[in-house]
Amino acid sequence: MELLKPKNDVVFHCLFRKGNESITKALISSIIEEEIDEIELDNNRYLLQTYPEQKMGILDLKAKLDDGVICNIEIQLADKGYTEKRLLDYWSNLYSSQLKIGQKYHKLQKTIMILIADYDFGRLKEIDKVHTKWQIREEEYFEKVLTEDLEIHIISLPKARKKNDKCNQLLQWLAFLDNPNNEGVKEMKKKNQDIADALWKLEEISEDEKLRKIAEVRERWERDELSAQDYWKENGLAEGRKQGFKQGREEGLEQGLEQGREQGREQGRELGQKQSQIKMAKKLLQKGMSKEEIIEITELTEKEIEELQNK
Repeated sequence: MELLKPKNDVVFHCLFRKGNESITKALISSIIEEEIDEIELDNNRYLLQTYPEQKMGILDLKAKLDDGVICNIEIQLADKGYTEKRLLDYWSNLYSSQLKIGQKYHKLQKTIMILIADYDFGRLKEIDKVHTKWQIREEEYFEKVLTEDLEIHIISLPKARKKNDKCNQLLQWLAFLDNPNNEGVKEMKKKNQDIADALWKLEEISEDEKLRKIAEVRERWERDELSAQDYWKENGLAEGRKQGFKQGREEGLEQGLEQGREQGREQGRELGQKQSQIKMAKKLLQKGMSKEEIIEITELTEKEIEELQNK
């Protein structure tokens, strides 16, 4: 039987759950690059979520590490937008929810947010690293971190697929999450006992027909949602271009009319001014004023004055 893929968040949540602390510690340790002595996991919640309409939210894994450090892991297979903002929102909710009414701020523990994404987004597209770690740092004194309490790790599966370092612990785990049916992953269990344990537990999970159906429903729902997004995006762009063309044409027409009106007003003003100059020049001619004086006063040309004299 083909093994279920742990990057499906239902399978991930079932695999790294209460009772499987050993492999969960190994995975988190490979990401935060610290040894973990103790870990406390939430109870598994996936079994009640059988239908897509009941489970449209995001499944994430919450763990409490040494000294009360809070850790949250989320897997996302497709970019649904605003990933950076969602990460900050999740982190802030995890951080602030530690305090009970009346408790003081010193009770707050370090909170680590981990995202394993099967896509690249935002500024991460410009960074050629599988694993990036984010904190709050001073602009000029970059080595100075404001607080250790905020820590966000972002893992890129697309970048991991391009790497070929078989000795790297994190890359081994990412290969396992991405496709445990790969022969290279099966070879890893000979050198990595944690991967071997994870494969063994995944084999047990993959034999659960109920879970297989739930995982298939989840994948189908994800595909349908992404297809709907693509459809509305394409149709929205087409409609946007159509409306933009129409609006541009209307704005262009209005702008042309306004320019025409302005040009007409300008020409009218110029014609009125010319008529006033000619009227004044005629009066000055009748008074016997010289041609040079009339040109200076009215700003008409010598030719225009001579034409008036000949009439």
